[in-house]
Formats: sequence, C-alpha cells, structure tokens
Amino acid sequence: MTEAIRPLLKASSVLAVSVAIATLVPLSLAISGIGSPAQTSLGFYSNGAGVISDPRGDAQPVLQESGSAIVPEAEAYHDVTRASVRKHDGTFLLSLELAGNPDLNEKYETNYMWHIISSDPATGRDLHYIVMIFHFGPDFNHTSVGWHYAIYNDTSESYILPQTKIDDMPAGKVEYPVQDWLIGNPSSFRYWVSVFVRVDSKSFDGPPEYLMDYAP
Repeated sequence: MTEAIRPLLKASSVLAVSVAIATLVPLSLAISGIGSPAQTSLGFYSNGAGVISDPRGDAQPVLQESGSAIVPEAEAYHDVTRASVRKHDGTFLLSLELAGNPDLNEKYETNYMWHIISSDPATGRDLHYIVMIFHFGPDFNHTSVGWHYAIYNDTSESYILPQTKIDDMPAGKVEYPVQDWLIGNPSSFRYWVSVFVRVDSKSFDGPPEYLMDYAP
C-alpha cells in the first residue's frame, strides 16, 4: 500500500483495495491496501494506555471491491465498542471490546485488524503494520477452524509473522499480546481497528468482501 491513510465512508461507499498475495500464507492474509477511517483523529498510544471508543449498534455489512451474492448479517461480535493498548514486559496487549462473543462465529471468516502507524526514527517516514486476529467458523474452513493471528508490514509489503494458531478469545472481546519487536518496538503510534468478514470459502486471493465496523 502506498499510503497509510486512505478515505473511507462507513456503510456508504466502496473501498479501494490493492492485493498483495502471500504465497506462504494461502488464507485470508492478502489485505494490503485496506483503507482507514475518513476522520483524521486516530487512536494514539504513547508509553501508557491508549483507548478509543465506538458507538454500539453501528455494525453493518459494507461490500468492498469484489462482488458477492452472499450478504452476511451484522452480529454483535462484529460491533466494536472500545479498543485499548497497554504495554507490559515487552508486549503490547491489544484489546478489542465487542458487543457480543466472537467465539460464536460459525459461518464465515471474521478478521479483526489493528492498523498501527509509527514513525521510522532514522528517516521520519511512516511505518504501517497490520496485526490480524481472525476466526474461521466450523462451517467455513474445516481445516483451519478457530483463531489465528498474523502480522503484515504494509510498508515493505511482507509478512513479519505468518498465520499462527492461537487459543479462543474471552467472551466479549478479541485480545492478544503482541511482542513489541514484531511491530518495530515503537514508543508511540497511531492506530485504528476494523472488522471484516469473508463469505467465500473458496477464494482467499484477496481481502475479505465485507467491512462490518471500524473505530474510531
């Protein structure tokens, strides 16, 4: 992706995407180019807790670039209510609070993304990392059911961490500790979060088809 920030209108427009296929990760991880909120006020972390909030009940499927005959219903676990960052013992604890239990996903792939924008101290240029925590429902992908996570460096267009199996999430949130060096060990960064759904279990060459919610 050539720009870390791109305009996006929630529930009203098509999102432009450019696909970067990961040959070693043949699943949901071709997500380079996914845009960011239209508002310029992003979340901010700086050596302390960083928190953003989002209204409850605003999740709804917004079709992205590729067409699909299936329209997923907006569920409570697609609805972001709060996101926070805390650092402890060399890890960033990324916590995404939802209106429902994300372990209840059964039909599709639900992908919770953290878009992290820091600054390269040597050059001053923006660095964009995407932390993906995603769930394959049992009726969607029988070979990879459950939770996984991966980290993509959108600046260099390469995967820092390929798809990795992880445990189930706590009820009402998606939360996972990410080692600081995997995202460049920044002392501060801007961020936003998004929830996407893939409905086509036979095609993993591009981004998920539907944006469900984002914050801020």
